[in-house]
Amino acid sequence: MRCYIMEYNFDTDSWGASFSFPWAAAGGFIKSCSEAEIKILLCILAGARFTNSAVLSAMSGYSEADVDAAVEYWKNAGVLSVNGSKQNITANTDDKPHTFSDKKEPVSLVEAVKPKSMAVEKKVTVKYSQQEMKEKAENDAVLKGLINEIQSLQFSINGSEMAKIIELYELYKFDAPSIMLAADHCRAAGKCSIAYLHTVMVNWYDKGINSYTDVENEIIKAQERRTFENKVLRIFGMENKPSPKQREYMAEWNDRGYNFELIEIAYNKCLDVKNKLNFSYIDGILKNWASGGITTAVQVEQEDNSRRAARQQKTETEKPSFDLGEYDRYAQSIDLSTIDPSGRKDDDK
Repeated sequence: MRCYIMEYNFDTDSWGASFSFPWAAAGGFIKSCSEAEIKILLCILAGARFTNSAVLSAMSGYSEADVDAAVEYWKNAGVLSVNGSKQNITANTDDKPHTFSDKKEPVSLVEAVKPKSMAVEKKVTVKYSQQEMKEKAENDAVLKGLINEIQSLQFSINGSEMAKIIELYELYKFDAPSIMLAADHCRAAGKCSIAYLHTVMVNWYDKGINSYTDVENEIIKAQERRTFENKVLRIFGMENKPSPKQREYMAEWNDRGYNFELIEIAYNKCLDVKNKLNFSYIDGILKNWASGGITTAVQVEQEDNSRRAARQQKTETEKPSFDLGEYDRYAQSIDLSTIDPSGRKDDDK
C-alpha cells in the first residue's frame, strides 16, 4: 500500500508568534466553516510557509484527511493561495531532499534524555547510522515532513545535523511544530544552522520549555527583548554591537518594565555627570527611581524639584544665625580712645 502526504507552499505572511488574519475569511466564510476548518486555518497562518498535511495534522490534532479538506475549503473561498503535490513517503523514493548512504557506520553520538520529570543526568549514549536515520525518516511521516520543511528554510542538513534533529524530536520530545517554530525564529535572526537551533532548544529544555505553547511564549519574549534592545541602542546612539554585559543590563531593564522615556532621561543624566555612556551608572539611576516608585518623566521632574528645594533649604539653614549688620553697628559705636592697649577702659584705671 502506497502512503502519501500533501505538501503545501502557502502564499501567506508568517510572522512566527503573531500573524495577520485574512479579511476574506472573516467576511462571511467564517460563519459557515466548521470548527476543524477554522482551527486548521489558524495553524496554517501561525506556521511556516512551507509545510505539509502531516505537520498540520500534528499541530491541529485533526487527521490529514481533515487537513486536506480544510485546505481545499479555504482555497475555494479565496482565502489561501496554495501549491500542493502528493509525495510518496514509502521506501525507494527518488525525490528526497536529503540522501543517506547504506553504510552501517555511526555518524553521530547523541544523548538520550528522559522526559523532564526524570533527572537529566540519566543519559544514555546512542549511535545513529545513516541507515537507521534513513529508516526513521521513512517510517515517520511527521519527521520526514519536518526535515523537508527545515531545509526549505535554507538550513543545510548533513548526517550529524540530521542526528541533532532526531534528538530534538525523538529524545527531547519536542513536537514538529515546536521545532519548526524555533527554526523559523533562528532563521529570522540570521542563524540558519542546525547546531545553533539545537543549542537554543536544548537550553530551552533545561529551563523547562518543551511544549509548543512554551516555545511560542519564549520566542515572543525573545522578539520583545530584541525590539527593546534595538530601541535602547538607538537612544544611546550606539552603532556597534553591544557586549554580553550590556545585553544583560538591557534584558533586565526590559524585564523590570522600564519605559524608554525614563531610560533616555537616565542616559542624559549619565552624560551630565560622567560625560560618557555608562550602563552601570544608568542602571543605578533606574533602580533608584524604581525603589522610589518613580515611573514617569513627570515624577522624575518632581523629584528633581524636591531635591533642589531641599538643597536650598539646607543652604539657608546653614547660614549664620546672628545679624552681621547689628555687629557692624556695635563696632562702629565703640570709642576706641577710651580703651588703652591693655584692653582696660579709662574708668577701670
